[in-house]
Amino acid sequence: MNFALIIDAIGDNSIESYYVKNNQTFNLKDDKPSSYTHSIDNKCCISTWNYPWLFENGYFINWNHHKFDLPDLDLDLIFVVRERSLAKTDGHFDKWCEVEKLRKKYPNAKIVGFLKEIWVDTPYDYESPKHKARIQFLNECDSVITNRPELKEFQNLADKVDKPFNFVAQPHNIDYFYDRWGGDKDLAIWAYLPNALNRQANTYEFANYISNKYKIPIRYKPLEVGQKFDYLSLEEFISRWSSCLFHFNLDPIDYFPGKQAVHTASVGTINMGGVNDNHFLLYPETATCDTKILEDRFVEYLEDEDKRNNVIQYAWDKLNKMFSFEAVKKQIEDIEYG
Repeated sequence: MNFALIIDAIGDNSIESYYVKNNQTFNLKDDKPSSYTHSIDNKCCISTWNYPWLFENGYFINWNHHKFDLPDLDLDLIFVVRERSLAKTDGHFDKWCEVEKLRKKYPNAKIVGFLKEIWVDTPYDYESPKHKARIQFLNECDSVITNRPELKEFQNLADKVDKPFNFVAQPHNIDYFYDRWGGDKDLAIWAYLPNALNRQANTYEFANYISNKYKIPIRYKPLEVGQKFDYLSLEEFISRWSSCLFHFNLDPIDYFPGKQAVHTASVGTINMGGVNDNHFLLYPETATCDTKILEDRFVEYLEDEDKRNNVIQYAWDKLNKMFSFEAVKKQIEDIEYG
């Protein structure tokens, strides 16, 4: 299958369009090996950027770099994201990223609207031009996918869109992660903080409490005032936390998928805490921010090696069933079209 993930714009717009060949990524413009913030090297991407890896002919197209010259490709399937190009004021998408342009350029391709981000306004305005423009965009596609197993954050869209909504997980390169960072762990705690302040909660405080009470070493990503949050390379960051048996992350926000739990499951580290989707899926016994429950579970795991191994094995099995390349390819094959 000839596949392309097409996104209207990405953050600072620095990610070049690329293609996957022999399990490596190469820039579309010059065929040089590509790497960027969301990759470890050109042999492993993470999260959304893994979709092109699922197919022998897989591409990522940064549409903002090809406003007037979409590449000449014979595509069968397109996942298209239109989010940043939606004006906040008048509720109209920029003209250069219209779905009709994709249909004219790639007439043989099924076009699937991809809801990559959750828009959570407080309160959410269902009558806003922005919301209505999003509905119109999805109705112009052949189908819709989300990476959320439930529709709770997208039900307000699904009720107004006349195309099927499908769950397709973010694929994960499990073998690459395990081969590099799996195996034996130090009896230590990694205290993990997401970037957003409202997701950090009391993770550090609780992890320090457990460390002091049970005499377990604790590790952090050092942060100083004014320092860039993601100053470590992705490779170095994973190497640091993956050496620890326990990974504390009391993220209290329930409308995020929780990709970090996918990473911990792929290397045999036990995630403690948090209520993201993947916490419940992979670590159901510790998918909570209730510190009493978490401390009780921690003591169980600390004292019983068989219990620890069961938790690690459960997460591993669920991980492969949901997020492996083969599993996600099957989810894509099962997409319903309207």
